[in-house]
Order: sequence, then C-alpha cells, then structure tokens
Amino acid sequence: MIRAAGIGPLGLVVLACDAAVGAVARVRRATDVRLVGGGGTDMRVGIAVAEATRPVPDVVVVLTDGCTPWPDRPTRARLVVTIIGDRAAAQHAPGWATTVLVPAT
Repeated sequence: MIRAAGIGPLGLVVLACDAAVGAVARVRRATDVRLVGGGGTDMRVGIAVAEATRPVPDVVVVLTDGCTPWPDRPTRARLVVTIIGDRAAAQHAPGWATTVLVPAT
C-alpha cells in the first residue's frame, strides 16, 4: 500500500505523538504502524521532532482529531493536516497548512 503511493523501499517514518513523541518507526506497510499514547496531544512537539529527523522530510502529514495546539509559523516541510471526524476542528488548523477532512464513519 505504501509502495503503491510512490514511497520508496525505505518506507515512511511514523511518529506516535500525544504530549510527547512516544514511538518512532520506519514502516513499509500500514499494518506496521503502532500507535501509543492518548490524550494531551501537542502536535507542535511531534512536528518539531519530525522536522529534526534526517534526512529532513519534504512533507509532514499529521493525522489528528484536531484538538491540539499548532505551530505559530509555517514549518520547513510542507504540512498536511488530516482532521479525522470533526469539521469544526479543521477551522483551528494553521491557515498555511494543507488541511484535509476525513469524516468519521
């Protein structure tokens, strides 16, 4: 699935984040993702850690319910904010980020 999206053989780096980054893993399949944490989310922390990784990412994709603080200024990497569920939460995403709404099922 990840390779079908054009991602190279090294896969993606996935960071699980709430108030701190709890797990960092390189994954090749969606089933490899392990999420830890839960509550008190501060995406500023996760985004800062993502931008500090090497090689520096071109894009940082955030999956969230949107109930989080955001960076005050544009990030070095393109930021794609994926809000899952609440349309109202999408209004709080940074205006300089690309925001995608995924309705809850």
